[in-house]
Amino acid sequence: MLQAHAVVRTMCSCKKFSLDPQGDHVLTCKKHTGATRGHNHVMDVLAQLSHNTGYSVRANHTVSTTAAASNKQGDIELVNFVLVGSATLVIDMLICCDHISNSTVNNGHLNGKMHTNDYLQARARAKNGKYKEDYAAVGTAFAPAIVSVAG
Repeated sequence: MLQAHAVVRTMCSCKKFSLDPQGDHVLTCKKHTGATRGHNHVMDVLAQLSHNTGYSVRANHTVSTTAAASNKQGDIELVNFVLVGSATLVIDMLICCDHISNSTVNNGHLNGKMHTNDYLQARARAKNGKYKEDYAAVGTAFAPAIVSVAG
């Protein structure tokens, strides 16, 4: 089905990119509902794995927020996950596509080349920049979880 949409150059609802046959854009576009469902599924799996190891876990809207001024909220919180200076750990997830360029090059087909690990590291640094200090201010540790759709 996705192949048929890619052949006829169906535009994504974001109006920026055509759908590609590999489905990379569909999996990561924030305007497409599949991206939210995918994010929430991976978040639920990570929360369940954490719960299975014996931690008390909060997910989604039940996660503690950062200091009152910023009021940011991660995706998963492991309660009583003791690290130096904190009693809990908050994780925020990101699903990204690490193919070079986007779905509009090469007639809508990605060339298969991948970014180096620096691409994923940059996403992790951005998450740390957004959350780490604000959570540290309330005595909570933070870790980003960056997932690639490319495997």
